[in-house]
Amino acid sequence: MTSTIARFESKEAYYASFPSPPEILIFEWDTETGKPIRLEWQHGGAVWFLYHAPGQITRETPDFNYYDVNLRMTTTGYEHAAYGLKGKLTVDAHRPSGATFAGIYEGTGTAWFVADGFLTYTDAS
Repeated sequence: MTSTIARFESKEAYYASFPSPPEILIFEWDTETGKPIRLEWQHGGAVWFLYHAPGQITRETPDFNYYDVNLRMTTTGYEHAAYGLKGKLTVDAHRPSGATFAGIYEGTGTAWFVADGFLTYTDAS
């Protein structure tokens, strides 16, 4: 059985304040297992990446246009600590491959997070 890799990519991610400079957010996961395989969040001069226990992304049922996102992440110098990015990813029916992520950052405090981007799929083979 061939797995499919989903990729959400945004160059318009906003964290905790608006207006603020747009940031880059990319995450990829195996749609069969829900296991995240890549995270890149460029925030405040730091690049965040997946923690060794990366969390999970699952398709919501019965509405298959939504994904539940539960990412565990860290950044250089803090590899021993897991921070969270939790929320919903939804397909935008009004534009090809369009998608929106809305969530909560959990770390030294909590803050909102939104990103407008694109969702694409590729075979893992």
